[in-house]
Order: sequence, then structure tokens, then C-alpha cells
Amino acid sequence: MSDVLTQIKRLILYIGDILLFYLSLLIVLTIRYYNAFNIHSWQIHFWPFTVLFILWLVSFYISGLYDPKQTKNDINFYTLIFRTLIVVGVMGMVYFYIFSSRLFSIRPFLVYFLFVIIFSLLFVAWRRAYNQLTASEAFQNNVLFIGEGDEMQNLISELKAKPHLGYQVAEHILIDPKNENESGLNDLNLNKILVEKHINTVVTSLELHRLPEIVSQFYKNLFLGIRYFDLPAFYERLIGKIPVTTIGQIWFLENIAEGEKRFYEVTKRGSDVTIAIIMGILGLALTPFIALVIKIDSKGPVLFKQNRVGKAGYVFPAMKFRSMKVGAEINGAQWATPDDPRVTRVGKFLRKSRLDEIPQLINVLRGEMSLVGPRPERPEFVQELKQNIPFYDERHLIKPGLTGWAQVNFKYGASAGDSMEKLQYDLYYVKNRSTLLDLGILLKTINIVLTGKGQ
Repeated sequence: MSDVLTQIKRLILYIGDILLFYLSLLIVLTIRYYNAFNIHSWQIHFWPFTVLFILWLVSFYISGLYDPKQTKNDINFYTLIFRTLIVVGVMGMVYFYIFSSRLFSIRPFLVYFLFVIIFSLLFVAWRRAYNQLTASEAFQNNVLFIGEGDEMQNLISELKAKPHLGYQVAEHILIDPKNENESGLNDLNLNKILVEKHINTVVTSLELHRLPEIVSQFYKNLFLGIRYFDLPAFYERLIGKIPVTTIGQIWFLENIAEGEKRFYEVTKRGSDVTIAIIMGILGLALTPFIALVIKIDSKGPVLFKQNRVGKAGYVFPAMKFRSMKVGAEINGAQWATPDDPRVTRVGKFLRKSRLDEIPQLINVLRGEMSLVGPRPERPEFVQELKQNIPFYDERHLIKPGLTGWAQVNFKYGASAGDSMEKLQYDLYYVKNRSTLLDLGILLKTINIVLTGKGQ
């Protein structure tokens, strides 16, 4: 049921936006031509605006308007809509007034102006209605939680605070997963709870194979069509990361099937090389200007090399444009911080815009890095983190990347605690990496660069 509702919500959102594009265009053409509106008026505008709609849909995705976490009626959501509409509005002006005349026979000045106004008004109203609809009980999955632990409690709190995610905590049965044989399990009437609470999703932190009395009750209710998840699987599904403290070695044996990724890795390497060459050519055009401002801003070399840990623990020299003062680590390796005093004025801009990473395209071409993957960490920090964080070394099963799932979902890592959090995102990527996920990460990275959210 949860899969069906999730797919329905996504389908409604995408189809709704597309229909609104063409409805707005139809309204504008009816107003613009009034009695003279006919099929020819529609035809000459259809393809020019269809190309624009495709560009807008991609822009909506990049800005986060299709992120389930954003589908709630609060100030952040409407600020995001306002900012995105300004960006796509300017994009449309550039498209129609500069490029479209080379492709089509019209330059619809007035039509486009009216379209932006009407679409913006309808879009805000439509998205508000959508957010209210998907947060209603009709679109909620009633969840039964069985077990205890910080991760489960955090997840329950998350669902209660964010009904727009589509899950409602219907019941929570407290059972310590470390003491699954405690008294009271045999007295549980799960059938009554499942039926009366209309449960369609069960999440447990218990090892059910050790609890035949609970498994038997679940088995008797197969006809209810309930989905069953262990906590790591549901946490991964909802939050997009793997809760490290709830998994063990068996999780990796069951979930990390590297043999199934061989074709993907081959195609990914081909796309890495192709895109790195294209970006490298563009980067070469910017390099003289970047080198000049670095030299003017502070003394020292333009390029900076630093050892990083790659796939299977391989250490390689990663190259960047220098963003710190010379001698910044004279006392040894240090974690970078958001307002790091060692970073130069130009360095702050280079980091936020990710321009400092242009030289790392050479590492991509060498095969030491990929465009998408876990952030490559320094050997000094890796040794420390491996001792304090379980399964930290498993992030080195794949090549590190210029950007990655952790980078687009979490702030810049500035401590061992942040590394623990980012590892959970990294393990999600290691397990679920695919061409579509890579594309989504690259598009989200564009949004981070354009909005200056990077570090």
C-alpha cells in the first residue's frame, strides 16, 4: 500500500504541473486573441512553449520542488517557489528573446508576460492544494512500530513532525530489542491492533526470527496486505540513509552486491570521462581568471595538492585551487569549519561555488575519482574515524566523488560526529547507486552551487 500511495502522490504532482503549464497557456491565448483564437494560434505556440516547459520542469527538480520534504505549507516552501519562479521567469525571457527566434517563427512578448503571471498564481494555488491533500488522512500510511532505541524514537518524532511524508504513527509497542524474550510478548493481540488501527505498515527493530509467537500472529494476517520492514530498511526508505548502529556485518553481505553493478560501473566510467573532458574545457577558460584572483588575494601557489583516500584504501594526491592561507596546517591536520579563519576571501567564494574543485577533474580522468561518490577524506582522519565509527572503511568500496549523496543532503563535515552522519548517507549511496541516482545528485549539486549553499 505504501508503494502505491507514494507512486500516486508523485504521479499527481508531475501530471498536475504539466497540465497546469498547458492550461495556463490556453487561458493566455484565449485572453490574447479573444474572438480570433483558433487552432492555428495554439499550434504556433505549442512547440516553443513545450520546449520551455521541459526546461522549467528540470529547473523545478533542481530547485527541490519535487522533493517530498518540501511539500508542506510553510514559509520555506513559499520562499522556494518564489525564488524558483523568478529564476525560470528570467530563463524564459532569455529563451524567447534570444534563442527561440532561431528555432521557431514567433517571439511572443505579450503572451509570455501574461503566461508568467497566470501560471505563477495558479501554480501557488495548485501546490498549496496538493500539500494539503497529501498531508490528509486519505494519503497517510498507518504505521505500527515495534521495538525501542534512539533511531526508532528519532524516526517516530520525524513522522509526527512531518505528516507530509505520508506516514502516521498509529501505534508504538515498546519492546527492548536487546531483551526480546521479556514477558508480555505472548499477551500481545496484534490482530486486534492491526485491524482496529487500520495498519498498513509495520516497522520493527526486533529480530523476528527469534520471536515465533509474533511471527505467527503476523502470518495469520497476510490477507490484510500489510508491508513489513525492519528498522534499517524503513529508515533507508524514508530518510535516505543507513542507520549504522542498527546494522551488522550480515547487512553488508545481504545488501552490497558488487557483482550486480559491473555494467553500471562501466557506463559510469564512460560518462565520467566524457563529462570531465567537457567540464575540463570549460574549466580551462576560467583557470587564468581564478589563478589571477588567487595570486592577488594572498601569497602562495595557485594549485594545492593533498593526499586523499580512494577506493580500497588507495591514497592519491587530490588537486584543488588553493583556498587557504599558506601554512594553514603548520601544526598538523585540522578539520575545516564553516567560518574557518584559515580560508582566504577568494577561497570562500571558490568553495561555495565549487570552482576550487576544477583541478580534481584530472583525478577523475586518471580514474582515482568519479563525478559522484563519497567525499574523499584525508588519511590522517580516516585512521581516526575507522577506530571510532563502525563500518567507516566500507565507504571505500567505491571511488570517491566530486559530489555525492552525503554532500547534497548534509552540511559540510567538520567533525567526527559529522562524519558519522555522512557515513550513513554514503552507505545508502553504496547500496543504491545507479545512473538515475547519479543524475539526481548532479542536478541537486547544480542547485547547491547556484544558491551558494555549499561550503
